[in-house]
Amino acid sequence: MAPKTLQEAKANFEASIAYIPDRYKNGVMKADWLGPAKSDQAEKNFAAAMTTAIAKKSRQIGVSNVSNEDWRNAAANKGAPIIGERIRGALGDWEAAFGPMYAAVQSRVATLPPKTTDWRGNINSRLVPTVEAWKRAAGKT
Repeated sequence: MAPKTLQEAKANFEASIAYIPDRYKNGVMKADWLGPAKSDQAEKNFAAAMTTAIAKKSRQIGVSNVSNEDWRNAAANKGAPIIGERIRGALGDWEAAFGPMYAAVQSRVATLPPKTTDWRGNINSRLVPTVEAWKRAAGKT
């Protein structure tokens, strides 16, 4: 049997686009991602892979393989058309995650002293506590 040409392989791959999404979804719905992903072995594998990637400078090499023009074109032609729908689809998750943080910060801001004409004093008495409140609310302190 003669091997397929690249064009034949591409045509077969393109024809599979019609049924790949359903097969993918069915597989995902049966999969256990969390168990294996949070295991000690997965963490060891991740650490080893990161150590290797850092040693090989894989990120830097990969970045060097994409020009600004390639990146801009991909972002503009692939990202821009879908970003609005992705954001719209994530609004509920955003509100659930951001809402409590926002409420905590708003609560803290309400207790700050009034603004004065001393810009440095305003930074120390208003801005710093606001940033600290955001960091606390995000769990980063």
